[in-house]
Amino acid sequence: MSDSELTAAIKAGDDKAFNAVFLRYYPQVKRFLHSLVKDLSLAEDLAQSVFMKIWLYRERLNPSASLKNYLSVLSRNGALDVFRSKRVLMKDVTMIEADRIGSDSAAFRAEYDEASRRIRQVVESMPDKRRQVFELSRYKSLPNEEIAEELGLSVRTVEKHIQIALQDIRKKLN
Repeated sequence: MSDSELTAAIKAGDDKAFNAVFLRYYPQVKRFLHSLVKDLSLAEDLAQSVFMKIWLYRERLNPSASLKNYLSVLSRNGALDVFRSKRVLMKDVTMIEADRIGSDSAAFRAEYDEASRRIRQVVESMPDKRRQVFELSRYKSLPNEEIAEELGLSVRTVEKHIQIALQDIRKKLN
């Protein structure tokens, strides 16, 4: 089936068409998101969120519009949401935010400092193990495997701690 046929079928509630779109585009969406957020686990979460939004808001789909473009916009917006919620944690976010704010560097610096302070407060209030994992991952840029080895945890446990920490930060900053 073509993308427009699949989109029309999804709009009508066809879960088989949705599964076909998921299987066709999930690897590309995940790869694109990974190139933006530089964190495979987060990219996977965001990719799943993109497809969840397609299903939840299927009645808004336009079968004549490009499905690839729609997936790209949803993916980019998901990554931008992450950048906004954890500015201090992403290496490239300073440039993105500077463009958004424009040339007013004093306003940018004040906003950046406030976001940094609020994120630090959230991180400091986390349970010890989650805080340790998060700090090693985001502040010292250690890969999950090294964090797991250093703290005597499984890699999956490290990933889960990071995921929960990011959720905590998003909740408290919004």
